[in-house]
Amino acid sequence: MTEKEGIEKATAEAFVELYNDRNGTSISIAEHADSPDVRCKDLLGNKLNIEITMTEDRSGDIQARLGRSNQRGPETILKRLGSTLNGNVSAIAAQRIQAKLDKDYGPNVALVVRDTSGVPWDWDLVKDEIVSLLNLDRNPFDCGIWIVSSSKDQLFRIV
Repeated sequence: MTEKEGIEKATAEAFVELYNDRNGTSISIAEHADSPDVRCKDLLGNKLNIEITMTEDRSGDIQARLGRSNQRGPETILKRLGSTLNGNVSAIAAQRIQAKLDKDYGPNVALVVRDTSGVPWDWDLVKDEIVSLLNLDRNPFDCGIWIVSSSKDQLFRIV
């Protein structure tokens, strides 16, 4: 399994567990795919497909978290300004979501955004702000746009 597939698998597993708890459903992962990334179905055979992306507080944070840069090292972190949920953090999340809105994934698809921040953001506080930054004229995600917290214990519905 590649690193990308491992991240997608962990994200999908967290999403499915939180989604089932929230909605009283019985969805389980059926297979890993290319587009959308994960295919799921419930006990009745109903399908839910998941496209996965990640967001970060600042550009380069994901690479740093994966050990590919020193962007978040002690010598550089002190030189950077802080991040704010209702500023750069929600703007980057909106950019990641918007990039996915232009593609077609077929029916029964949810976009799941994995938060990679070390801060436990409450995405419900900026839901309206994120939506205002999106062009939703074309939205292929008929099963919603969701954010899974970095700790994988909270699920936020954005759209």
